[in-house]
Amino acid sequence: MLYNWLHRKVKRAQPYEKLAQIYDFVMRHVDYDMWAEYVLDLLKIADVRPNTLLDVSCGTGSFLSQLRGKIDHLYGFDTSFAMVVEARQKESLQGMPLWVGDIRRFGLRRRVDAAVCLYDSINYLLNLEAVQLALENLYEATTPKGVLVFDICTIQNSELNFSNYYENKKTKTFSYTRWSHFDRISQIQFTEFQIKFKGDGTTYHEVHRQRIYPTEQIVDVIDQTPWKLQGAFDGFSLSPADRNSNRVHFLLTK
Repeated sequence: MLYNWLHRKVKRAQPYEKLAQIYDFVMRHVDYDMWAEYVLDLLKIADVRPNTLLDVSCGTGSFLSQLRGKIDHLYGFDTSFAMVVEARQKESLQGMPLWVGDIRRFGLRRRVDAAVCLYDSINYLLNLEAVQLALENLYEATTPKGVLVFDICTIQNSELNFSNYYENKKTKTFSYTRWSHFDRISQIQFTEFQIKFKGDGTTYHEVHRQRIYPTEQIVDVIDQTPWKLQGAFDGFSLSPADRNSNRVHFLLTK
């Protein structure tokens, strides 16, 4: 049973519908510059110098902002309309093509040299069939020597850090509470947000669900696609992932 929030006026919102407005604050601890440099290092391992790169889970665009000036043509889409709206408002992303799309079924006018799907966005795909569909779609979206970098959060991470995680923050314009719970039977990571904005009497309640896959299952799915697995790395390193990895980055090439 999900956490029983005790508020008089609570409105259910879709994932990121309201969180998008405060997402950059919630994620203020993330070093996006480090993320960008790490991805560029992985592309070098694949011997790819991309002219075009697509972020298929771009969120508010913080990662793409760090790549501007390092890759000539950048594109991004996200399943959340609200997140794309926030991204489009950033000065650093002005003029960059950003749109709403579904990783499992999207088309491009031109293929890209590289694609990324970061910050455990793949975990939002709740079954392996959807993961395989997304990987196959990304294969078709990249050039003949294309490369894909994506990551997942692991069961180790959920059990150690998010089995019963609670956070409560308040600023001058909004407040939020966050509660995370990992269901070991279904392997679903639940994260609930309650968000309130100054001057708005409604409390918005979002429930996020992520499937936490064993690394071996993702490798098996990759093997069923045309991609070639170049490496499954322990988060932000070039060491092979193992059972103690909290995050695993996958490097795939054609």
